Amino acid sequence: MQLLLLMLSSVAIASAQTEEWCRCAAFVTYERTEIMVYEAAEVPITACDAVAAEECKAGCVAELSTASDNGDLWHITKKGITIGQYICSYLAKQLFYYLHNHRVYGYYEVCGGAWQYADIQSQQMLCCVAGKHEHCVSDETMNSGEH
Repeated sequence: MQLLLLMLSSVAIASAQTEEWCRCAAFVTYERTEIMVYEAAEVPITACDAVAAEECKAGCVAELSTASDNGDLWHITKKGITIGQYICSYLAKQLFYYLHNHRVYGYYEVCGGAWQYADIQSQQMLCCVAGKHEHCVSDETMNSGEH
């Protein structure tokens, strides 16, 4: 009986290691950590090799570009809020209320490997004030008295 369980466990572990999947997500850097702020639908791939990694990357770029109108944080979603507001609301739920001048970056993950940068980022900087998406104001503008 124990031998049967050991064999079944080995088969389960082996099949889990060869399962193909491609995850796509958007992250912001906050202090010393990366925070996933959006996860797109998985991109179908057929292997866990270098060719599949390129397919995954291309699929993720397309998926994230479509979802955000090419990284536009002021794009209005189907829910009637901006992409930036969606992210700021999510961050506030995670107790991150303030974020100033941060880009949102797209990443992909192939078959459980490390997240890799997908060469896509937001068009604008993201600024969240108490969970509300705001236009970013640079220090120079604040110091000159212009708004």
